[in-house]
Amino acid sequence: MCTVLEPSPLVSQSVRASVIRSINRLSIMNTQITVRHVDVTDHVKEYAEKRAEKLERFYDGIVSTHIILGEDNSPAQDKQVEINIDVYQKRLTAENSASTYEQAINSCVDQLRRQLEKYKSQLRSKKRDAH
Repeated sequence: MCTVLEPSPLVSQSVRASVIRSINRLSIMNTQITVRHVDVTDHVKEYAEKRAEKLERFYDGIVSTHIILGEDNSPAQDKQVEINIDVYQKRLTAENSASTYEQAINSCVDQLRRQLEKYKSQLRSKKRDAH
Protein backbone atom coordinates (compact mmCIF):
# COMPACT_ATOMS: atom_id res chain seq x y z
CA MET A 1 0.00 0.00 0.00
CA CYS A 2 1.43 3.34 -1.02
CA THR A 3 0.02 6.63 0.13
CA VAL A 4 0.74 9.78 -1.82
CA LEU A 5 0.68 13.00 0.15
CA GLU A 6 -0.83 15.71 -1.99
CA PRO A 7 0.25 19.26 -1.25
CA SER A 8 -2.49 21.00 0.66
CA PRO A 9 -2.65 24.55 1.90
CA LEU A 10 -4.16 23.23 5.15
CA VAL A 11 -1.18 20.98 5.99
CA SER A 12 2.07 22.68 6.83
CA GLN A 13 5.40 21.60 5.37
CA SER A 14 6.71 20.48 8.77
CA VAL A 15 3.67 18.24 9.39
CA ARG A 16 4.07 16.68 5.95
CA ALA A 17 7.77 16.06 6.60
CA SER A 18 6.95 14.49 9.98
CA VAL A 19 4.47 12.09 8.37
CA ILE A 20 6.98 11.10 5.70
CA ARG A 21 9.66 10.42 8.35
CA SER A 22 7.21 8.25 10.29
CA ILE A 23 6.35 6.24 7.19
CA ASN A 24 10.04 5.75 6.37
CA ARG A 25 10.75 4.55 9.91
CA LEU A 26 8.26 1.73 9.54
CA SER A 27 10.31 -1.30 8.63
CA ILE A 28 9.24 -4.76 7.74
CA MET A 29 11.30 -7.15 9.82
CA ASN A 30 11.13 -10.76 8.72
CA THR A 31 10.66 -12.95 11.81
CA GLN A 32 10.95 -16.72 11.66
CA ILE A 33 10.21 -19.01 14.62
CA THR A 34 11.52 -22.58 14.74
CA VAL A 35 10.47 -25.07 17.41
CA ARG A 36 12.74 -28.08 17.91
CA HIS A 37 11.39 -31.38 19.30
CA VAL A 38 8.90 -29.82 21.70
CA ASP A 39 5.37 -28.41 21.67
CA VAL A 40 5.18 -24.69 22.39
CA THR A 41 2.01 -22.69 22.96
CA ASP A 42 1.02 -19.82 20.68
CA HIS A 43 1.37 -17.49 23.66
CA VAL A 44 5.11 -18.23 23.89
CA LYS A 45 5.56 -17.73 20.14
CA GLU A 46 3.72 -14.39 20.24
CA TYR A 47 5.70 -13.32 23.30
CA ALA A 48 8.99 -14.13 21.57
CA GLU A 49 7.95 -12.25 18.44
CA LYS A 50 6.82 -9.16 20.38
CA ARG A 51 10.03 -9.06 22.41
CA ALA A 52 12.15 -9.41 19.26
CA GLU A 53 10.22 -6.58 17.56
CA LYS A 54 11.07 -4.28 20.46
CA LEU A 55 14.76 -4.57 19.49
CA GLU A 56 13.99 -2.23 16.58
CA ARG A 57 13.87 0.59 19.13
CA PHE A 58 17.64 0.27 19.52
CA TYR A 59 18.55 -0.21 15.86
CA ASP A 60 16.12 0.13 12.98
CA GLY A 61 18.34 -1.65 10.43
CA ILE A 62 17.40 -5.17 11.50
CA VAL A 63 16.81 -7.23 8.36
CA SER A 64 15.55 -10.50 9.82
CA THR A 65 15.13 -12.37 13.09
CA HIS A 66 15.25 -16.12 13.63
CA ILE A 67 13.99 -17.42 16.99
CA ILE A 68 14.73 -21.05 17.87
CA LEU A 69 12.85 -22.60 20.79
CA GLY A 70 13.84 -25.97 22.22
CA GLU A 71 14.32 -27.98 25.35
CA ASP A 72 17.55 -28.95 27.09
CA ASN A 73 18.36 -32.63 27.53
CA SER A 74 19.35 -32.16 31.17
CA PRO A 75 17.23 -33.70 33.95
CA ALA A 76 15.90 -30.23 34.82
CA GLN A 77 14.66 -29.90 31.22
CA ASP A 78 15.42 -26.22 30.99
CA LYS A 79 13.87 -24.27 28.15
CA GLN A 80 16.42 -23.28 25.55
CA VAL A 81 16.13 -20.18 23.35
CA GLU A 82 18.41 -18.94 20.59
CA ILE A 83 17.79 -15.69 18.71
CA ASN A 84 19.73 -14.73 15.58
CA ILE A 85 19.44 -11.22 14.17
CA ASP A 86 20.74 -10.21 10.76
CA VAL A 87 21.88 -6.62 10.34
CA TYR A 88 23.99 -5.01 7.63
CA GLN A 89 26.91 -7.41 6.94
CA LYS A 90 26.66 -9.07 10.35
CA ARG A 91 24.72 -11.66 12.35
CA LEU A 92 24.16 -11.15 16.06
CA THR A 93 23.40 -14.22 18.16
CA ALA A 94 22.22 -14.83 21.73
CA GLU A 95 21.29 -18.09 23.40
CA ASN A 96 20.19 -18.96 26.89
CA SER A 97 18.54 -21.64 29.00
CA ALA A 98 16.11 -21.01 31.85
CA SER A 99 13.27 -22.67 33.69
CA THR A 100 10.68 -20.90 31.51
CA TYR A 101 10.68 -19.72 27.92
CA GLU A 102 9.84 -16.17 28.99
CA GLN A 103 12.94 -15.92 31.19
CA ALA A 104 15.17 -17.32 28.45
CA ILE A 105 13.66 -14.98 25.84
CA ASN A 106 14.12 -11.94 28.11
CA SER A 107 17.76 -12.85 28.70
CA CYS A 108 18.42 -13.29 24.97
CA VAL A 109 16.75 -9.98 24.15
CA ASP A 110 18.87 -8.21 26.79
CA GLN A 111 22.04 -9.74 25.31
CA LEU A 112 21.00 -8.68 21.81
CA ARG A 113 20.16 -5.16 22.98
CA ARG A 114 23.72 -4.76 24.27
CA GLN A 115 25.14 -6.23 21.04
CA LEU A 116 23.01 -3.86 18.94
CA GLU A 117 24.13 -0.84 20.94
CA LYS A 118 27.78 -1.87 20.51
CA TYR A 119 27.26 -2.51 16.78
CA LYS A 120 25.56 0.87 16.37
CA SER A 121 28.40 2.69 18.14
CA GLN A 122 30.93 0.90 15.91
CA LEU A 123 29.03 2.07 12.82
CA ARG A 124 29.00 5.63 14.12
CA SER A 125 32.73 5.59 14.83
CA LYS A 126 33.46 4.27 11.32
CA LYS A 127 31.37 7.08 9.83
CA ARG A 128 33.26 9.67 11.86
CA ASP A 129 36.62 8.20 10.81
CA ALA A 130 35.61 8.23 7.15
CA HIS A 131 35.14 12.01 7.08
